[in-house]
Amino acid sequence: MKGSLRTRLLATFALGMLFLGAGLGGTAFYLVKTGLEASLEAQGRAQTHYLAQQLEEDLLLNDLYAAFRQLEALKGEGVLGFVLDPKGEVLVHSFPGGFPLNLKTLEGRFRFQGETYRLYRSSIGDGGVGLLALAFPETPLWQKLTRLLLLGAWMALGVAALAFLLVGRAADQFLKPLEALVQGVRAWQEGKEAPLPDPGGELRVLHRALVAYREGVRQREQELSTLNQVAEAVNRAETPEGVLQNALEALAQSGLFRCGEARLGETLVGKVLCPYPEDQGCPLPGRQGPHVLELTGARILLDTEAPPAFLEAIKAPIEAGLHRARYTQALKERAQERSQLLKALIQAQEAERARIARDLHDQIGQILTGIDLGLKAVKEGRLEAVPALQELVRTAIQDVRHLSRSLRPSALDTLGLEAALKRMAEEFQERTGIRTNLLCRLRGRLPETHETALYRVVQEALTNVARHAQARQVSVVLQQEGDEISLVVEDDGQGFPPQAQPGLGILGMRERIELLGGRFQMESLPGLGTTLYARIPLKEVKA
Repeated sequence: MKGSLRTRLLATFALGMLFLGAGLGGTAFYLVKTGLEASLEAQGRAQTHYLAQQLEEDLLLNDLYAAFRQLEALKGEGVLGFVLDPKGEVLVHSFPGGFPLNLKTLEGRFRFQGETYRLYRSSIGDGGVGLLALAFPETPLWQKLTRLLLLGAWMALGVAALAFLLVGRAADQFLKPLEALVQGVRAWQEGKEAPLPDPGGELRVLHRALVAYREGVRQREQELSTLNQVAEAVNRAETPEGVLQNALEALAQSGLFRCGEARLGETLVGKVLCPYPEDQGCPLPGRQGPHVLELTGARILLDTEAPPAFLEAIKAPIEAGLHRARYTQALKERAQERSQLLKALIQAQEAERARIARDLHDQIGQILTGIDLGLKAVKEGRLEAVPALQELVRTAIQDVRHLSRSLRPSALDTLGLEAALKRMAEEFQERTGIRTNLLCRLRGRLPETHETALYRVVQEALTNVARHAQARQVSVVLQQEGDEISLVVEDDGQGFPPQAQPGLGILGMRERIELLGGRFQMESLPGLGTTLYARIPLKEVKA
């Protein structure tokens, strides 16, 4: 790792130096070239002006040979030239191979025999004597520029090599403690508890950050382990009390908590003994500083310095465990209730059969015996027995009808639920003396299952009022609200405490309503009467 990092650092430095050198070289080339061109420009104009002054006397004396010799003297420096008279005719020139005529009017740069020249002009005698033009080659300019650039390049290479060596040594000095930090971090990754050396200097900040990060990771690992332990512990419990006890024990075993207690409502269900001496106090109820995990219907008080976010996270598995345990407990209770209800239904069926048998034997049987005796009397010629026989037949018919209505009211099948309830209310008021108010608001006939269930629920509710309520009046309200049927049965009797266990009659009513996908509820307080609420969807629930 060290070698690769050192290589990357040096490669980065070399790349940076390359870009820097390219930038500086380009800048130097531009500056040097611009300076040399300016120098050449100034030199050409000055030399042309000076030579024009020297040639003025020769031209005034018409000594063209002297002028030619001065132009020839400049050829040693590679400078070519020519002189024009005031009419623009060439007087003398130093161009080998003949004078190019296009130079008479040319300005600036031109090429001649493979060489690039710069042309400068100067008037001789204010233009009245003639015009001097000198052409300076650019080759010396580029030679000077090349030499300067080569010199600069060698100097830059030397400086770069020295800097490269210094950077390499500095990288080694920097990477050595950094490599120690990397080795320590790798040991952490492998699960080893290797100490992290302090590199000092600028890397001390990194060292402190890594140590702090490691401590944070350890804390997170411990917190995650604690969460897993709590989740596993509460999943083993089957009751809310067991959930709280297991959660408290798991928290105490994690090492993040010193002591605590769990309460279900106001009942203490679990406690981990506080290890502190009495004179140092303990942050539990009655003491100072407990952290409270508020749960649904429960709470856990803890002595801990764990962060609040972690404490909030602990609540989730405990809440889930409480919900599951309560749901399981409710299922068990419902199963027990259904078992009791089934036993009661079987007993009620047997009792009803026994009652029907007694009624048939005691009433119908006696009437039939009387009819048999009356028929024998009529057979013997005693016609005065006929009225008695007729009365016995009418009595038998009434008893059979009464027995039939007690088993299944005919009005429920023929006229519907509303008519059957009206007859039930009238008979109930007549039989018990309790004022009965009935209000039905239905849009039509209901499904048979709904009518039967609602009829039996009202029947059982009125039976309970007659047996237990000691009420003066009772109200029955049945109405259709959208796609639901609502039922309210309310009396002004003596009521019962909320904690009272429901009887089999109430369990049977709830079972009928819930089998149709409905909701059942009873509210009562001592001295304030009892109210039954039920709501059933019109759509039948398939079993």
